[in-house]
Amino acid sequence: MECDWDEMVDSIVYKLQHQMPRTASEVDTIRHLANVPKLCDLFRSWLQKLPNVRASGENKSNQFRTRGNDMFKASTPEYHVVVEAYSKAIFAAPGGSRSLALGHANRAAALIRLRRYREAFDDCQLALDGDYPADSRLKVLFRQAECAERLGEPVKLGPIVEGIARIAAEKALQKAEQRRLEGWRAMYDAADRDCTVEEEENATSPVLREEAVLKEKEAPAVGRYIVAAEAIKANDTVARETAVSFVPVYDPESSSTLPSFDCQKCAKVNVVPFPCPTCGRACYCSTRCRVAHRPVHRFECFGYRKHLWYQIGIAHLGLRCFLDGLGTIAGEMAKATDASVCYRRVLEATREEDNPFSHYGRVLRLVTNFDKMDPDDRMRYTLAGLMLTIYLQECTPFAEAVKDCAMPPAELLVCCGAFITRHIGQLVCNGHAISELRLALPSKGQFYNLNDSLLLAGSLHLCLKSSRVFTAIFPRISMFNHSCDPNIRNHFERATLTVHATRPIGAGGEVFNCYGPHYRLMAAAERKMLLRAQYCFDCGCERCREGDATFEQRFNMIRCPACRREYSKELNLEELPTVCVYCSAEIPSEWLSQILDLDPDDRRDETRNFQRAESAYNYGKQILIHSNQTRAIALRHILECFTRIATCKGLAHSNALNKLALEYALLMRERFGHMSLEFLTGCFYLLDVWAMFCYYGDDEPEQQAEERTVLKQFRQALAMIGADNRGQILDYMKRYKIIDGESTAVCIETMEQTA
Repeated sequence: MECDWDEMVDSIVYKLQHQMPRTASEVDTIRHLANVPKLCDLFRSWLQKLPNVRASGENKSNQFRTRGNDMFKASTPEYHVVVEAYSKAIFAAPGGSRSLALGHANRAAALIRLRRYREAFDDCQLALDGDYPADSRLKVLFRQAECAERLGEPVKLGPIVEGIARIAAEKALQKAEQRRLEGWRAMYDAADRDCTVEEEENATSPVLREEAVLKEKEAPAVGRYIVAAEAIKANDTVARETAVSFVPVYDPESSSTLPSFDCQKCAKVNVVPFPCPTCGRACYCSTRCRVAHRPVHRFECFGYRKHLWYQIGIAHLGLRCFLDGLGTIAGEMAKATDASVCYRRVLEATREEDNPFSHYGRVLRLVTNFDKMDPDDRMRYTLAGLMLTIYLQECTPFAEAVKDCAMPPAELLVCCGAFITRHIGQLVCNGHAISELRLALPSKGQFYNLNDSLLLAGSLHLCLKSSRVFTAIFPRISMFNHSCDPNIRNHFERATLTVHATRPIGAGGEVFNCYGPHYRLMAAAERKMLLRAQYCFDCGCERCREGDATFEQRFNMIRCPACRREYSKELNLEELPTVCVYCSAEIPSEWLSQILDLDPDDRRDETRNFQRAESAYNYGKQILIHSNQTRAIALRHILECFTRIATCKGLAHSNALNKLALEYALLMRERFGHMSLEFLTGCFYLLDVWAMFCYYGDDEPEQQAEERTVLKQFRQALAMIGADNRGQILDYMKRYKIIDGESTAVCIETMEQTA
């Protein structure tokens, strides 16, 4: 990069500090910065100098495609890895290029092997619409026709049959090809033309459904808050809301500029990616979603090409909010000639929840905390708002979108910058992280059967990891105030958030969410510090008022081997060894180092290494007692190293690994509760051990009472993840006889009712 965004902004803030009144409005701050000499020019220059993240030319794409071709032709091809290679070829191919069309066509062939016919159909169409060689188009048409037939959608065969017939008129088909053509023509002729093809509904229009009757109130000390107008029972659904806007979360530790394979339109995760051909970075699950998102993406495409959204973080969602809501306030912007007047009119119209701007108006009602936050932080957010407005004007077709606006360009810049800045401030204290299970790329390990999408025994904990996938704004649910001991839990299904009560809420009782700092996860002093820093308030929840010490007394307890006294201390792994607070004797830590130094990839003498690790852990259990979180870290590392190879080496037949996996699941349940992603993923080791028993063992192990309880709670926790991941896990459990087909059906029915 020519200049890192944060580095540049820090230098500007240093020069301009103390120039912005704390009480200034968003319009005033943007207007002030826009008049700073050369600042707008600096931003324009910086944007234009950002380099493209995708290599020019087709060489990179051709390399990936050649690699995919070689794997496809192997004697036992791993089609998931082949699809990954072709997907990377598609990301690397310039829009409209020959390599792009070839990548789609080749990926379709691999997807057909995996029975992913809908994605393969789209790939064939993109190849045919692109620069695919004329002399090879027949095979792509045959692939596409096969997909339509397998999907049971003969109405799609019409243009395919016509395309094959045109080629056949110039070059005779073989007898087998002619028979297939006649069969498809007969299917198309018999198809009901009036019957529309039912495709998966991917719409994410903002929707709010209150399952319980809620009421908004306001008090000087806490502002607006939500109470239950009627009594709510434990586990009842409190509210369900679809995000007004959401954007991907970018992994700061990733060295790749490729996005995660999650859809920007419908929020489906772990998809076969259909990227924008222009930027090669915005990802979608289908051509349908890609087309539907074009009205917004056309303003972000340039930023993706420059890797801009990765640099500016939450400010990307601020821009997305503005773009998603632009159509609802366009009328006000068209009438006004002054930015201050337009901004004031819009905000005045959104004082009540029911307002002329619908869901976008609810976003505008949310607080920003600009008047409470550090002035330098506010300056950073305002600079981001100004830069993004300049970006819209200089790098996108934004002028066409606001051509009816009566404001002169300078006023329009101030008006748009004010709205974007407001959204950035709102999202700092109101944004929600959407977490899901993300699949590891197939090239990272052997996770799948060769010819289907079923996971191999022992691979669940390796290929599915809990991850933040999107940041979103849910304006109604954002009105729930914080408590370190909330009375609700959140469940995401793509971009829809469903809130359930964790305990009864009486009529008139307040609905409390947790903004992150939870009494089980950190000490009271740390919770207060984090809440003050990000949300600008001092927590007065019951746990904080009473000085609750759950975190210290349940998850950080130590017993000194020398004096046998117990005390609480949160261990820092970088500062070991430590000493007893009573007798000053050194607390042994060699056992912990022995475990954490284990290499998961070391396959030498696994049996002996496991026995040593188990012995070290059993010794450490006498020191790190109760539900100590550091002990859980050590236990997880043992499971990471030995779960997949254990049963085939005979380790788990002694039940040693099974006991460790069960203990880890219980530790996760104790700390996070069973309706949590931490408990869910913590159970993966136990499920993998059971699956390996089934795969390698002669008999299925009999589950004990505690194991049956954990399995029951695990199936309940599956309701917290999306249907796609849920289905894959249930298929895994059924295949390896962890649950039977009847249990699977009951489990799915229960979850569908919940969702």
